Amino acid sequence: MNLAKLFGSNCRAKILEKFVLEYKIHDENAWFFIRELCRDIDEQINSVRRELINLEELKILKSKEENKKKFYFLSKNSIVFNELVEIFIKNYDVLEELNKFFKGRKNIELITVAENITDLQKTTNNIVDIFVIWEIDKLEFNDFLARTFFWRKIKYAVMSEDDFNYRLNYNDKLVLNILNQKWNIFLKDKLNIQKKVDKK
Repeated sequence: MNLAKLFGSNCRAKILEKFVLEYKIHDENAWFFIRELCRDIDEQINSVRRELINLEELKILKSKEENKKKFYFLSKNSIVFNELVEIFIKNYDVLEELNKFFKGRKNIELITVAENITDLQKTTNNIVDIFVIWEIDKLEFNDFLARTFFWRKIKYAVMSEDDFNYRLNYNDKLVLNILNQKWNIFLKDKLNIQKKVDKK
C-alpha cells in the first residue's frame, strides 16, 4: 500500500515508518535529529523539518534539545500510537526493499531469500538468509541490510557464477543445503537453478 496517499505526503510517511520500525524492531527509545533523518530516508531537509513540525503539532512526535541539537522521538501517549505501529508493521515489505536495491544492477544471476526473514520480529535459524550469485560491494550491501532490517543480523553468501557452477556440479553440500532451504524465494534465477536443484 502506498501510505503517502493515506498520510498526504511521501516524506511524512517515510518519517513515520522510520520512527515506528525503529521503535518496534530495534529500540523502543529511538530518537533522531533532522540531518540524520534526511540521510536515512533520502529526503530534503526543508521537507523533513516541515513534516517534523507537523507531526509534533499532532502530538505524534515529541522533541528535546541536547548539545544545541533538536531530537525527535515517538510519543507513546499519542491517541493513535498503537494504530500507527500496526499500520507500518503490516505495510513494511522487505522483499520490495530488496528488489529496489537489486533493480538495474547488471550481472546478477541468482538471488534467493529465505521467506521467514520477511517477518522482522522473528528470529531464524537459516543457513543463510540471502544468497546471491554476483560481484557485490559488501560495504554497500551491509549498509543496506542494516537500514532495511533495522540492525537485525542477516546472514548472506555471495559467489561468482564459476564458483557456484563448480560447486553445484560436484554436489557441494553447502550450496545444495542453501538452495534446498525450506521456503526459499527465488527473486532472480537467470540460470534456471531452481529446476536443476529440483532434479538432484
